[in-house]
Amino acid sequence: MFLVVTVERIAGAIRSMTLTIWDLLHRLTRAVWSLGASAHSKSRMVLSGPVKQFVTGPLRTVVLGTRHDVSLVIALLSPVLALVTSWGVVSTVGYETLTVWVRGTWFGTDPSLAIFLAVGSLLVLGAISAGANSGLLPTGLLVSAPIFGAAVTRYGTTVTYTWGNQVVSLPNAVGMAILFAAGFGLPVAVCGFVLGRTLRHIVRMNGVHLGWPR
Repeated sequence: MFLVVTVERIAGAIRSMTLTIWDLLHRLTRAVWSLGASAHSKSRMVLSGPVKQFVTGPLRTVVLGTRHDVSLVIALLSPVLALVTSWGVVSTVGYETLTVWVRGTWFGTDPSLAIFLAVGSLLVLGAISAGANSGLLPTGLLVSAPIFGAAVTRYGTTVTYTWGNQVVSLPNAVGMAILFAAGFGLPVAVCGFVLGRTLRHIVRMNGVHLGWPR
């Protein structure tokens, strides 16, 4: 009899503990679900409000440009500009001379007027692109394209390393050209972008409209 009572009490205690734990888990689940639903609702309100307006408005204009058709034309023009620059370097001064000019200008040992003019032209090109259409991405492609085209002429030349001479392969030339385009082109593109947007703002503040898209 004592054993039966003891078993019944233990079973009752286990059942009561199980029901208590189940009730706590149920309440906790409802609280987490309610909190998640509230957070999701608030995040949707935020994302569909100011954040969405910013992403689809000013941010898209700054990154992609005011007119997508103009940005597409600039993007398609960039490879052509790179090819023209590459052909111009190969048919005139050559990669070796270009390297001497760049090194002399960079280190200040023998500055080249041609390099300064080239950088100035790229800066003006970026300013025109940014002033007319904004778009940091198309402006960056437009400015970096000539640098890529000039650097890729390294292909087929012989370079000297500490372990000996080596002919530059196509993958090596393309990879280095991308690095040069990113390392030198992007800073010039950003400067041109800031200059172009600043000049556009000054022009509009003085009440002059050039017919460019807003």
